[in-house]
Formats: sequence, C-alpha cells, structure tokens
Amino acid sequence: MSVALAALLAILTLFLQDAAGAVSRPSAVFSDDGRLLLVQMEELAVWDLETKALVTKIPDLPCQQIALMKQDGWVLCVGHSVAIYDWKNHAVVGTIPSESREPYRLLAYSRETDQLILRHGNEAVSVWQLGKKLVPLKHIALDQKKDLSSVAASPDAQQLAIAEDHTIHLYDLRGTTIRDMAMDGVVRDLLFAPNSATLAASVGRAMLFIDTGGATVSARATLPNAERAGGQAMRAFFSRDSQRMVAENSESSYVLIDVGTGKQAALTEFLHEDHERGVRVPSHLHAVDISADGDSLVGQSEHLSTIQIWDLSAGAMLPDLCGHDCRQTGTRVSLLKWSPTGAKVVVMLQGGLNPEVDGKVSVWDVSSHSPELVLDPGQSQAKILAKRTAPQERGPIASPAPTAVPTFVHAMAVRAVATSPSVNQLVTVSDDGYLKVWDPGQGMLLRQLKLPVPASALAFSSDGAILAVGTTQGEIRLWETHSWREFSAYASAQGQINALQFLPGNRVLVVAGEQPQVSVVDLVARTVVKQLVHISRSPACVGKTCAKRRSVQGEVVEGLSFLEGSPWLVTISRSGRVVWDSTTWQEVEKPAGTPEVWSGLGWNQPFIWTIARTRDPKSKMLAIWDPKHNAVWADLDTFADRDTEVDHGPPVRLGTAMAVDPQQRWAATRVGERISVWDLSAKAKRAIFHVRTPSHLYWTSDGKHLIVSTLNRKILVWSLEAMAPAHYLRDPAVTR
Repeated sequence: MSVALAALLAILTLFLQDAAGAVSRPSAVFSDDGRLLLVQMEELAVWDLETKALVTKIPDLPCQQIALMKQDGWVLCVGHSVAIYDWKNHAVVGTIPSESREPYRLLAYSRETDQLILRHGNEAVSVWQLGKKLVPLKHIALDQKKDLSSVAASPDAQQLAIAEDHTIHLYDLRGTTIRDMAMDGVVRDLLFAPNSATLAASVGRAMLFIDTGGATVSARATLPNAERAGGQAMRAFFSRDSQRMVAENSESSYVLIDVGTGKQAALTEFLHEDHERGVRVPSHLHAVDISADGDSLVGQSEHLSTIQIWDLSAGAMLPDLCGHDCRQTGTRVSLLKWSPTGAKVVVMLQGGLNPEVDGKVSVWDVSSHSPELVLDPGQSQAKILAKRTAPQERGPIASPAPTAVPTFVHAMAVRAVATSPSVNQLVTVSDDGYLKVWDPGQGMLLRQLKLPVPASALAFSSDGAILAVGTTQGEIRLWETHSWREFSAYASAQGQINALQFLPGNRVLVVAGEQPQVSVVDLVARTVVKQLVHISRSPACVGKTCAKRRSVQGEVVEGLSFLEGSPWLVTISRSGRVVWDSTTWQEVEKPAGTPEVWSGLGWNQPFIWTIARTRDPKSKMLAIWDPKHNAVWADLDTFADRDTEVDHGPPVRLGTAMAVDPQQRWAATRVGERISVWDLSAKAKRAIFHVRTPSHLYWTSDGKHLIVSTLNRKILVWSLEAMAPAHYLRDPAVTR
C-alpha cells in the first residue's frame, strides 16, 4: 500500500467517525462517454469498460453520492463528510468534515465552473469552488422552523431554489438577488432541467415549468394521480435535451410530458396480468432508472421477478432485460443504472438462476438481453460472459424495443396499412399525402410516393401483384407491385374511400365510400358491374320480444371482408353486417357454415374469426371458425367488455382484432391493448405483450413477423423467431 493511500485512509478515519460501521448502498456513475464506471459497494471501484480492466479501488470510503469531476482521475465522494480523491496519484485533494448528524447531499456539480453545491441537512446550503483547494463561496442558512419541502440547485451551479410552503425562493448564486414566487398550492418537489433555464415544481396534481430567467410559469401539466401521501417526494427526470420530463404519476405509472407545452406525450402503466381474474392490476416498482434521453425506463416490479424495460414514448412494456436469469421468486435488485448511450445497464441482483451474476455487479447488453461483463473488485479484469444472440426467455411478456429517436412512420395520422400476400412488404398511407413501402423484417423504408391527395384505403390482390389505393376524393389508383409502375387511375364518384376489397384474381375490385352504394368495379373494362345497397337489420324490441327490423335506406359501408375459398363478401356499417353471394350478388341471410358475426382473416385463409359466447354471460371469446365443418377450430382469448377499453386519458374502446399467419401455424389476438401470440398446433398461448393504443394486426407473407399498427403513428414489428419485438418502423425524416 502506498504512503499516499495510507495517509488518505488515516484522514478518512478521522472525519468519517460518525459513519463508522455504516454500509453504503450500492451506487454507480458513468463518465460522460460511458467508458469509465464507478461502482460503490463496500469499497469504491473504478472500471475502464473499454479495456475491461479495474483501474483502481479505494477502500474505506463510504459514499452515498459519487461523481466524476472535471479533473482527470478525480472523484467526488459525498456522505457524512465530503472527500475529493485523485485516484491516479493516490492523493486526497480536499475534504469537508461532517457538520451535521445528517449526511451531506450533493445538489449540483458544474464541470464548467468547477463549483459544487451541498446541502447540510436542514441547516444550510453551501457553495464551494474547487481549485488547488476547496474554497467556500457562499453559506445560506435554512430556516429550520419552516417546512422546507424541497431544495434544488441548477446544474451550472448558478441558481438555487428553495420551496417553502406556498413560495419558491430563487437565489442567483452569482450575486445576492433573491426572487420569490407565490404558488397556488404547497410546493412539494423542485427539479432543474439540464439546461438550467427551466425549473419544474410539483404543486398538488400539477407540474409547473418555470422560466428561471423571468421567474414566470411557462407551462403547466396536470397529473391525474400526482398527490403524494405524507409529502412523499415524486420521482422526476428531465431528458438530456431538457425538452421532456418523465414524472412519477403514481406508484405504478409514469407520465412523459412535453416541457414546452405541458401536454402529456405518453403514459406508461406498470401492470401485472392476473390470470386467475383475467385482468391487469397495478404493479409497484422496487428499483428504477431512466435513460438519459428520457425514452426508456428499467425497473423491477413487485409482481415480476424479472427486470423489465419500458418504452416511455410509446407507454409499452419491452422484452425482459433479465428473463431466465431472474426467473425465481425472491430475486432482489439493489442497483440499476443506464449507460449514457442507453445500450448498457449496470445491474446488482441477488437470487435468480444465473450463478455468474448472482450477488455481483454485472453489465448487461440491452440489445441481446444478456449479461456481458461481471465486475469483481477482487479481480484485475472483468469477467467476460458469452453474449446471447437473442433472448432465451420465451415467457409471456414482451413489447416494443427501445429507441433513442422518435419512431413515427408518417408526419400525420396513418389512414391505412396493408401487408402483401406474396412478398414481405408493408404499405402505409397517411394524411400527409405519402404512400410508403417498407421491408418490415429489416425495418427499412424501400419506397416513398407522393400522392396528389391523401389516401384513405388500401388493398392487395390475392397474388399481391396489384395494389389498389383509395383516396379521400374518391379516386382509385393502381400500381403493379413488382416494378411499381402505375396504371391509369379510376374515378369512383364515391367520395372518400372507406374500404377496398379485391375478389379472387386481379380484375374485380369492390369499393366502399361515403355514398350508400358499394360499387363492384371491373378494372379491365373500367365499368361498374354491380351496385350493392347495404341495408342492415337492427333489432326492434317491445318488452322482452325483439324482432329484426330493416332500415329504410342504404347505409354508408365502412369495412369489407371476404371469405377465401367461398363466394361470400361482407359489407360492414356502423349498425350491422350484410353478407353477399359474389356469384349472383344476392344478399344471403346467413351462409351455411358461418357464425352470426364473422370477419375474413385474409388471402389464402380457409378460416374466419368470430366472437363466441362462453358459459359466463359476462365473458366472450375470440375464436377461429372452420366454415367447412361449421365449428370452432380454435378457442383463443376470453375477455369481458371492460378489457377492450383503455382509460389512461379519455376512455377509448379499442375493441378486438385477430390475425393468422399465412401458413396457419400462429395466430395473434388483440383485446384492448393486450396482444397474445398463439401456437395453433398446440392451441397454446406463447407470448403476451402490451402496446399503447393498437389498432390492427397483420402477418408478413412468410409468417415470421407480426405487424402491430397503432393509433399514434407507430408500427411495431414483432419477431416470431425471437418471440420478442424486433423494432418499430421509422422514417428518419419524421421526427414529430
């Protein structure tokens, strides 16, 4: 042991007597570039993750907060006393002895000015300049007789904010100016943004964003469950660019807020699937960290033994970070820390099924969901673990992969999505007037076409050779999908096109628009061969007796569905469905072999899907129906009406959806925001995941990817091979 290090230990023994015997909670901090990692356990260890080497370790230095300083090799340790240590030269740079029974709290350290701000319990706040030695610049006494609910300092160490009942005191630490701001409620929590220009203040159910330059409220956000029992602090975090805030909305949800407008961008709820009751219930988080960009959260919920990642921008649960390795009751996580880039997570866990990481600090790779390094301070080099190529846990929880950028497919609302039945391509259209062609498996935008007017409906022919696009002005545009050569457009005189459906072959297209007549169009002759008038039957009840009553005039058709291998076409309006025989174009009361309500599953599908009744009058069941045998082929999800609704914001009924892959091996069902993937050969559920405001489900033509479109311009691609989300589709040109 060097003389300098021995001297350090002697000094620390003197001024850390009050902390003797105390055990520091595990903590970690990265350098800005993510290369260096400081881990505080029984001793402070410094690791170089690029060389995977232990740089140094400093025993007997219990820190409750640690920070890397401006000077190369200097670390700041804050506890009952404060020490600055130069590990490269094994020397103590400066110390601040204990002045209170309570430990110091580091409010801010600025690398630009090399100043730090400390809170001395409820007694004072001090500002220090670091040079050749620590120099005190300011000492601000706190009024211990008043309720000081929160004290915060700006990251540039130039401002201090103190919450005192209904008032916020703003201190300019470069001078003597103090500005008071009166609030309309008790201020509970304060937090400065990274740019130091914005201060967030929690007041009751509101989060106020204050322009510190003018001491004015620039925006206000209302959180539905923000009241904290007993004055408990609310966890909140600004994104690195200061444009968004992640705030704890309740013990089981976080809200993403746009700082400029105060509007809610997304709400993430941590829910547990109660299979006995068939409902989702709130799940509290025991350990939490949020990525620097504010997009992702990593945590362990009380109901799940695994460590989960959530996409905060989409409000969705992602695949397990620690699946099989944590699959054991009693697993305890004491440390979670994102790397600056969000590609790694530092984990300290006890319990689980992987002895290599049990009880140790490990570094996990987010993309492969596997530990890659074990940091043992007793070894000079980190232990390198074999990297998995895909998640090994194929359990029932999964969802969208984290991204560092917005994952929008269009700049405006998405009107329609369609998958080709012959090649692995996906087409989307939007109010922005673009038609986009994607390779969903690769996540690539292949082609973009600008349309004169926005499109509102899509349909592929049965062989995928022709794509029909209906516009908001009633025009039908047609493309040959091999070369993307466009044919002459067809004017339907239908107004906005609601739905399109090819009949077998490439010649006949059924067109439904704003007019009550549905047109059957011969695309070769460019003529309407039949006009269908959809007249639904609605029940008219007198007492307990109901009879079906026909409406007087035709209704606008909003959807079309065709049963492959049969002549049956369904037209769907808001009030009901009508079945047509496409060989005679006569209305059919009920085709033989079909249930009362059904929808086709797509091209090359001999089955249809239906909603069946169960023995429980309050429950229903999504089922695949075999028309050939006039019977249910597979019973899938059971649900109640309440399961199809979401209430994070205005109540929305999302309903249900189903898709079967073209080889009839796998099915996907959606009930509200819950999506299930089924192995049809075993009639067993293999995965469950949640996506915020999903709408439709599609399979790629090879059956390897499930496509989930949503109401918020995002499209998730889910991999069957990995049993986990692959990615969101993203147009790099669309950022908002």
